[in-house]
Amino acid sequence: IPDGFFNCLASSANHRAYAGCLGAIYEQYSSAVSYRLPRTDIRDSLVIYLLQNHIELKEDGTEDLATGNDQANFIIRKFVASGYIEEETDDTTFEKYIVMTDNGIALAEFLERLSKPKRPEYSNFILNIYNRLKYQTNDQKNEPYNLLLKPTFEDAKALSSSLKKLSTSIKKIIETMLHEGNLVSLTENIIKYCDGEFIREYSRLVKQQNIHLYRNFITQELERLKSESFELIVQNLVDEEKIEKSEAEDRISEMIDSTKTFLHDDYNKIMEDIKQKINTYIRIAIARERMLRNKGFDLKGCVEQALRILVKNDDINDEELQNLFRIQKNEFVDTSSLYIPRKASSLTQNTENEYYELSDEAKRRQTALLQKEADNPFSKDKMKNYFSSFPESSLESVENKDNLLSTLAAITYAKENGWNITPSDEYIQNDNFKMRKWEASRK
Repeated sequence: IPDGFFNCLASSANHRAYAGCLGAIYEQYSSAVSYRLPRTDIRDSLVIYLLQNHIELKEDGTEDLATGNDQANFIIRKFVASGYIEEETDDTTFEKYIVMTDNGIALAEFLERLSKPKRPEYSNFILNIYNRLKYQTNDQKNEPYNLLLKPTFEDAKALSSSLKKLSTSIKKIIETMLHEGNLVSLTENIIKYCDGEFIREYSRLVKQQNIHLYRNFITQELERLKSESFELIVQNLVDEEKIEKSEAEDRISEMIDSTKTFLHDDYNKIMEDIKQKINTYIRIAIARERMLRNKGFDLKGCVEQALRILVKNDDINDEELQNLFRIQKNEFVDTSSLYIPRKASSLTQNTENEYYELSDEAKRRQTALLQKEADNPFSKDKMKNYFSSFPESSLESVENKDNLLSTLAAITYAKENGWNITPSDEYIQNDNFKMRKWEASRK
């Protein structure tokens, strides 16, 4: 790991901005064939990200960054220094490219998992193990370590880790329940719990639905691998990781034994712990509901008792007491009830820019260019009369690119322009385009 690899995300005042910029760079490579793109593309994507999120860099060296390109170039240089990316120059075109390093890719993927965690489908782990051992191919039989035992062990380990995380999330739900202050928030918490992914995930993991169907077969296959293919598995591991045979034998035995132990013992213990926490959650919810309800009754009783004393003592005609129960009836808003926000004083500074006067010919060209850029041939207004000329689909609709775009735009704005579109199951097509047949009618 390079020196200062985590500095951008740790001590920097812009650590959130840098994390987002790294994600924006990583996103550019999602549709590319490699982690190598022109520097201009990366710079432009950073400029767009900074503008869309209204980000201004605040640290030493950023005072003179006047434009978005300056800020984007500053970020690229900083990421190069941190080891997230590398700059390369093409020997033929001399164009600069940005390449994401392995460390940079790993960090970007890690940040993406943190910001958008993906909850696994737990029952798939068991099904994958079962199918892998049930339907073995010749390649798997020849490479039992890499294609059978190792992925089986990793799936079992991943399931164990995921179940522990699931158990921990229940604890967080219970802790939230302890701090609910009213019946509304308590009810919302319970509804969120019942409608959430947790209940469905748990129901697919209980004994009656999942693991008991496959556990015995998986155990038998692991025992068969250990008795019939142990030497081949050990040799695969020795060739793979260049270790001693004795160490490989110990590791293989440990992998098989730990997988069997998890399926028969640890799995049941974890599921029992989850079940116990579910019961705890329900008991706390009931107790919390009773406590909040009784608390409401107590407050209601205090109010009733106070009113009863006032009536008994005949103090309701007292002017001071009447003020306590008087309801405002002004029913208007005056200036005293409005808060006028202060306008922040802004610093003004005179600036001077060089300018030059365009010739008449240059003005005409510029005007024509602006008019051409502002003209949208596929606007809603221009599509109003399209179906008067073309009430149904025809080969002319897909004759060329412009006709196809006009048809799509007209169909898009059809409802707003007062037309109904009835699609057909048949298609019309030519050498380049294909479209479902349709018919237009007035509303």
